[in-house]
Amino acid sequence: MKYQSNATFWIAACSFVLVFMTAGTPISLFNLYQAEDGLSNADLGVVSLGYFLAAATALLMCGRLSNHLGRKPMALTAIGCCAASCVLLMFMTDVSFLFAARLFQGFACGIATSSIGAYAVDAGENQPKWLVAAVVSTSPMVGIPLGAISSGALVTWGPYPKVLIFAVILAMLLVCLVLLMRCHETVVKQPGAISSLIPRLHFPTGKSLIFIATTGVVVSTWAAGGFYQAFGPSIVAEQLAMDSAIVAAITFSSVMGLTPFGSYLSGRLSPRHAVQVGMALFCLAAVCITLALLEGWLMMFIAASLSVGIAQGLASTACIKLLLHDEPQLYRAGLLSTVYIVSYAGAVFPAMGASIAASWYSVFTIWCGYAVLGIVAAVTALIATVFAAKAREAQPVAG
Repeated sequence: MKYQSNATFWIAACSFVLVFMTAGTPISLFNLYQAEDGLSNADLGVVSLGYFLAAATALLMCGRLSNHLGRKPMALTAIGCCAASCVLLMFMTDVSFLFAARLFQGFACGIATSSIGAYAVDAGENQPKWLVAAVVSTSPMVGIPLGAISSGALVTWGPYPKVLIFAVILAMLLVCLVLLMRCHETVVKQPGAISSLIPRLHFPTGKSLIFIATTGVVVSTWAAGGFYQAFGPSIVAEQLAMDSAIVAAITFSSVMGLTPFGSYLSGRLSPRHAVQVGMALFCLAAVCITLALLEGWLMMFIAASLSVGIAQGLASTACIKLLLHDEPQLYRAGLLSTVYIVSYAGAVFPAMGASIAASWYSVFTIWCGYAVLGIVAAVTALIATVFAAKAREAQPVAG
């Protein structure tokens, strides 16, 4: 017996979160890997870059594949890649294991953001629109911190710190695999799977300013998240003088932890105001993070990082809601792929520079570069929403 739409929606949503939870689990172990396996900041930068490149490659080549093979087979593929990464990390001995595992996780995340995201949208026709948009836009920001905090807690208080968390996640993935197999398919499979592997981006018609605003939002917030993902433990150790896996996990997770709350707030505002408030909050938070790192103020750093999560939830949920409005089912996976390609690009290109700079510069100096990039992107989003509002107001006059 196949699960109906409501059950399928929640299973797809949980699968989406679990894929990113898997991707978050190794982050709290980075300091342990540095101490026991000889990894350097430069190694972590390269590993992070590999993760983002794998995700971007999956989005470019597989973003529309679920239209042809089905949403469910692609979701199962993502879960399988996550399971493979857990097995690799359970036998972690050097950077090559971590790099290979992060490639699997990146590929899984790339598939999930298009295929599982579209699966949730398809099955969520009877759900509130803000909830569907929140699942699509914030699942990565919920899953990654969950993985990091769970891992940090087990490293701090549990046995076998380099194995136990991945065994737990692997068991959860197997349960998810069984549940997904009982879900119903939401698309009619079409021929042309091979040709769909040719990279092709889909841009929504008549929403260019909204897409520019979305670009500014995701570049600013995903770049910041990418920095925390690569250098979060190093920030705690070098700038905040703390040597604790759980503190490192909480610090890293703080940048994404309140994203769902921001999504909830977004439903209380008009989309334009949600983007503007979110991006203004991001700019303020970026300045506060810089000051906190300079002075070594842990509480201010965490508070400002939490504000980044609220800003991301506010702005990204509003943008996704606007982009998905009236978008035909056939184009949803392609549109989400395009949005997430831009998102990952916002993380990949700064990570490329950061992985090189990490050999010569401190994490504080690297953050300053990220802060400048984020503020420029946030201001771009603010300006785009102003012009989008003016264009919308001018339409009745033009008509």
